[in-house]
Amino acid sequence: MHYNMVKRASRAYLEEIANRAHEMPEVYKCINTLQETPFKVNVSVYQVLKTIHEKGLPLAGLPSSKIPLPPKPFDIGTNEEARKDYSRKALAVHNYNATIDSKALLTEKIFSVADTYEQFEEFYFPLQYDFRGRIYCVPEGLNYQQNDLAKGLLLFRNGKKIGTQLAVDRLAVHGANMYGHDKDTLENRIKWVRENEKFILQSAEDPHNNYEFWAEASEPVQFLSFCFEWNDFCKSGKSLDFITNVICYSDCTNSGLQIFSALLKDEKGGNAVNLVPSNKVQDVYGEVANATIELLEAEPDSQLKKIWLDYGINRKTTKKVTMCIVYGLTQFSCRKYIQDHLEELQEDGIKDIPFSTDRNPMPGVPNIFKGSAYLSRFVWKALDEVIVSAKEAMKWLQDTSKLVSENGLPVVWTTPTGFKVQLVCPVLETKRINTYMGEKIFRPKSNTYTPDIKKTTIAVETNKIDKRKVSNSISPCFVHALDGAVLQKAVSKAKDYNIENFACVHDSFGVLATDVQLMNQSLREAFVEIFDGKNLLEEFKDEMLPQIQKEKQHKIKPTPKQGTLELKNVLGSYYFCS
Repeated sequence: MHYNMVKRASRAYLEEIANRAHEMPEVYKCINTLQETPFKVNVSVYQVLKTIHEKGLPLAGLPSSKIPLPPKPFDIGTNEEARKDYSRKALAVHNYNATIDSKALLTEKIFSVADTYEQFEEFYFPLQYDFRGRIYCVPEGLNYQQNDLAKGLLLFRNGKKIGTQLAVDRLAVHGANMYGHDKDTLENRIKWVRENEKFILQSAEDPHNNYEFWAEASEPVQFLSFCFEWNDFCKSGKSLDFITNVICYSDCTNSGLQIFSALLKDEKGGNAVNLVPSNKVQDVYGEVANATIELLEAEPDSQLKKIWLDYGINRKTTKKVTMCIVYGLTQFSCRKYIQDHLEELQEDGIKDIPFSTDRNPMPGVPNIFKGSAYLSRFVWKALDEVIVSAKEAMKWLQDTSKLVSENGLPVVWTTPTGFKVQLVCPVLETKRINTYMGEKIFRPKSNTYTPDIKKTTIAVETNKIDKRKVSNSISPCFVHALDGAVLQKAVSKAKDYNIENFACVHDSFGVLATDVQLMNQSLREAFVEIFDGKNLLEEFKDEMLPQIQKEKQHKIKPTPKQGTLELKNVLGSYYFCS
C-alpha cells in the first residue's frame, strides 16, 4: 500500500515538498532511519497481560468491568423528581461504560495484533509526517506511540551487548522511570532499583503473585518488561556480555515550555524546565502545584478550600494544565482537565472524588463542576506566576497570524530543518443531505415500497480562512513544528553516531540502554544547534511579511524581547531529557 510522506496533504503541497527534497535532508533521513528499525513482540509480557485480561482483572491499566445501571425507583412512572434523579444517575453510568467500551476496544485491537505478529521474528512500522512535521506510526493499535500496554508488548529485534556499567545504570534508570520515580535524581533511581531488586526478580519469576508490586507502577506493562529484562540480566551473572533488547525511553521536561524558554532565552522558564544544569530535577508541574497551594491557603476559609486542602494538590493535579498552556489552553479547559484528573484517580482506584457527582450524590457537598471551577481560578493564577514568557510569545504569534488570515491566506513557514509548514484552517459550512438507509417503507396510499430517506448534516470546507481557528491553532502548531524539527535533527545525528534502533514519540526517545547516553547527547546537540544564537520568532516574522497586505505590514508588533539564557548550558544538563 502506498503512503505519502506527509498525510492528508494536497497534491500541490506534496509536489512542492518533493521539489524541495534537497533543502531538507534531515527530514528524509529521520523518517527513513525510524522506519528501518525492526521490532518483535515481547512474548513474556504478552502472555502475562493476556491472562490478566482474560480473567477480567482491572490491573495494569487494563479496562475494568462495566458498572450496572442503578435500580429504578418504584414510582418512576408517577414521580417526576425521582425520574429526573434516576435519569441523571443512569446517564453518568452510561457515559462511564462508554469510556470502558472505548478502552476495551483498543485493548482488544492491541492484543489481536500482538497475537498475529507474535509468530514473526521481526516487523517494521511505516511512518508519516503530519502537516507540522511531527512523525506518527501509520498502523493503529500496537505501536510504540500508543499506550503503556502497546509499548510494553514491544522489544527491539536487534539487541546489543550491554557492554558498560553506564549502560547497566541506564537500564536501571529506565526501570525506575517506569515505576514512577522519573522526578528523582539519576543516582536515586539507580539506588531504588538496587534496593527493590528482590521484588523486581520476584515479579519476573512469578508475576501473577506479585501484582501488588509491579502492577502499581505508573507504567506497569513497561515496568514488567523491565522486570523480565533485569531478571535475565541477573541470571547472566550481571555479565556485560548480556544482550539487551528492551526499549529505554528518555522524556523531555515539558518540551513545549522548553521550546518557548529557548525561543526567548528565558532564564526563569529555562531553569524550571531543566535547560540549566542542576544536581536535581526541576519540576515545573510541582512549581505550579506549590504556587496553587499558596494562593489557596491565602483565601478565606470555605468548604471548597477545606475539601481541596484535605484532598491534596500535587504535580499530577496541575500536570496536564501546565503541559497544555503552550497549546492555547483556556481557563474553561483548565477546569475540565482538573475534573478529568479527579475522575482518572477514582477510576484507577487511587482516590475517591471528594465532590458530589451524578454517580455518587452527596447532600451538602458541592458538585464536581463547582469544585474543579473553584480550583481552576488558583491554578490559572499560578500559571501566570510561573510561566510568563511563554504567554507573551503565544500572544505575539496569535496577533501576527491574524494579519495573514485577514489576507485570506494560509500561514506558511519553514522549520529549522527545512520542512514547509502550511497551516490551513478553512471555514466549514454545514450541508443537509438525504441518505437512503435501512429498509424500504410501505406507502398504503400508493400501495408501493419506497426507500426510507434520512436527513443528515455534513461539514464542507470552503475557500475562506477561519481567522479565529488560525489564531487558536498557531501556538500549538508552531511549537509542534519545532519539536518535530528537534526530533528530525536529533535522530539524524544519532544515526551518524551509529545508533540503529529507535522508538520515538515526539519528545520521548526510545533506544537500547547501550545507546541512551549517545541519544541524549544527540538530542542536546540538536536542540542547541536549532535555538542557540538565533531568533526564530524574527525568522518567522520575516516569512510572514510577504503574506500580509502591504498596508497592514506596519501592524506587526516587535517580537518579544529575548533574555540572557545561555543555551549551550543545555549540553551539560542531565535532566533536560531523562
